[in-house]
Amino acid sequence: MKIKEWIIKRLEEDVEFNGGHIELEDLTEEERNKLFVEFGEGNPELTNFLITAYNHNAPSMFCCSGHGYQSAYVVLKVNDENIELLKKMGKVLSKNGISTNFSDDYLKGLNVSYRAVNNNTSTEWLNTASQIMENPELFDDNYPTIYYHEAIIPSPKPFLFDLKMKLLNYLRGKNLDTLPARKQ
Repeated sequence: MKIKEWIIKRLEEDVEFNGGHIELEDLTEEERNKLFVEFGEGNPELTNFLITAYNHNAPSMFCCSGHGYQSAYVVLKVNDENIELLKKMGKVLSKNGISTNFSDDYLKGLNVSYRAVNNNTSTEWLNTASQIMENPELFDDNYPTIYYHEAIIPSPKPFLFDLKMKLLNYLRGKNLDTLPARKQ
């Protein structure tokens, strides 16, 4: 491997979000459904939730069923179209011991995580979350508990991230003057 290719590979590992990530939108419905079952890890509540979330414009980024000894969690993409639904879901779920945390990650963008707290290993809350997405008007989101966090917390970029990104683009032959500026 040439030195330039080696440097590009190392920089990609440091500054790009691609490690094992699958763009669900690029798959056929059959391929997606097979992956939802796989990602659901044998847990029907998680599998159903992943399908429901995807169908409501909130595709998953990460998830884990908890395997019966840890709390289950899901991380969903946030956008202008789904943010109000995701906020409502978090407020309702907070009353059931599920924490909600919004984040603006320097690589993954806007996302929200939901996780059971207090060592709760039940995944029943995923059924409730699916029901909220399907019929949000049926749920009262007034007075969320302390488990609901609406502030969008930006994740700090690692040291030298911007420099590495510029170097990567330079080595790929991209004109640095035409690259979009990253938000801070």
